Amino acid sequence: MLADNLDTSMVTTIEQPELLVGLLLAHILADFYFQPFAWVKQRNERHALALPLYIHTLIHGVFAGAVLLLLSENISLTTIGVGAIIIAVSHFKIDVIKSYCVQSTTAFVIDQIAHVVVLLGVFLYATDQWQYVLSALRQLSAGDLVITLAYLAVLKPSSIVIKQLLSPWSSEVLSSNTQTTHPNDPPTISTEAQQTLSLAGQRIGYLERVLMLTFVLLNQFSAIGFLIAAKSIFRFGDLTKHQDRKLTEYVLLGTFTSVAMTLVIGLLCAAALGRLPIKP
Repeated sequence: MLADNLDTSMVTTIEQPELLVGLLLAHILADFYFQPFAWVKQRNERHALALPLYIHTLIHGVFAGAVLLLLSENISLTTIGVGAIIIAVSHFKIDVIKSYCVQSTTAFVIDQIAHVVVLLGVFLYATDQWQYVLSALRQLSAGDLVITLAYLAVLKPSSIVIKQLLSPWSSEVLSSNTQTTHPNDPPTISTEAQQTLSLAGQRIGYLERVLMLTFVLLNQFSAIGFLIAAKSIFRFGDLTKHQDRKLTEYVLLGTFTSVAMTLVIGLLCAAALGRLPIKP
């Protein structure tokens, strides 16, 4: 959406986009294909004292320097050297900080975002195109902010609201599951495992609502029906195995609450953008 609002002349005058793509490609190769798992394990155990971390940092610097040298135009060797050093040193520091963090999806995403921001900064530094970032920020419209707000709303805020709406039945369903002695019921799992499964369910809800919101904004309502049908098929086996009417009703209530909430947010967003599929 943001690209639609940018001035075409400004977009076409951005210089050397292949350099940025090359830096991202070098990062992916060095970070995922030229870093064995044993190196990652040593880094997490020994932190800044791990020798593989220094080798990994050197690989990033060499790859970045090669890309800057081969794909840049009218850039001095000093700028190329400084850019490669910035990428290598920043990568080392970011990885050391990550080694002290709990290894999770959140830590991984933040780590990669930090690396990409550095690469973007080096690209803008090497090509002296900071003005385009400022121009892009000035081109942000109310529509872009509305879309961003909608996607943020269907994530954690919606999850909290759904949990609160279902709270009157949550304790009843949980107590029913723990007291059942049906022979087809699965074995009891630990509290830690229940928390892990709960987090997995939360992530599934996030993905489900993000996909539904995207389909609403693209006016692809048939895809939403396919998504709900696919989820229902996967859940049918679990619900049949439990043979618990309360659990079935609870799952259906949660699913339809999530769908209804996402549809409302999506339609409000589409209305604010003037793209409401239902014309008066």
